[in-house]
Amino acid sequence: MYPVPASDNVGFVDIVTLAQIVTSVTNLLFVIVLAIGYYFTWRVSQTTLEEMRAQRTAMGRPLVIVEEDYESLPELDVAIRNVSEGAARDIEFEFSVPIESSNGFVVSDLPYFKYGLDFLPPNGEITCYWDELDSLLPFLESKDLRNGIHVTVRYKDLTGDPYQSQWRLNPFLYKDTRLVRRKGMGDLVKAVERLALSKDGRAERHERQ
Repeated sequence: MYPVPASDNVGFVDIVTLAQIVTSVTNLLFVIVLAIGYYFTWRVSQTTLEEMRAQRTAMGRPLVIVEEDYESLPELDVAIRNVSEGAARDIEFEFSVPIESSNGFVVSDLPYFKYGLDFLPPNGEITCYWDELDSLLPFLESKDLRNGIHVTVRYKDLTGDPYQSQWRLNPFLYKDTRLVRRKGMGDLVKAVERLALSKDGRAERHERQ
């Protein structure tokens, strides 16, 4: 058996070493690609979870408002509404001046205004009568309240996080409003009753003749 020349041994070793280096680099690149893929997958999942959490938080966040209820104009009501999908608790009200009607009744002295509300469910509402618009506006004007009455509402969600919102009651917005009364079922019933009474009256007169 003939000995292998030294130069051939060196060449063989270089090839083996190169193959090992290539294999190591390939494995390293594969690991890096896997790590990058895992990282981006993790980031996407985290972003999705954060968006879902923010959505749940937004849905669970209450929003309590105080506003004029103008659906029955010229009668004006004051409404407390939770216009959200989250329940509110420990609700307190603060008024820049008392809400008062022209006959001297102080609406803001009602117990739920004065002492607050323990709880208001999602889309919950409490409405109370304020005054007739034609009587209320001159009364407010005499008290220099043309800019309305400011209401601060403080409340918490079910987890105890506090919130605060400010609103303005300004009946002067509805001054000189051209009212259009929509006819509902009650108006239809009254019309039928009037028609029936009218027919009965004509029939009775006809019998007398």
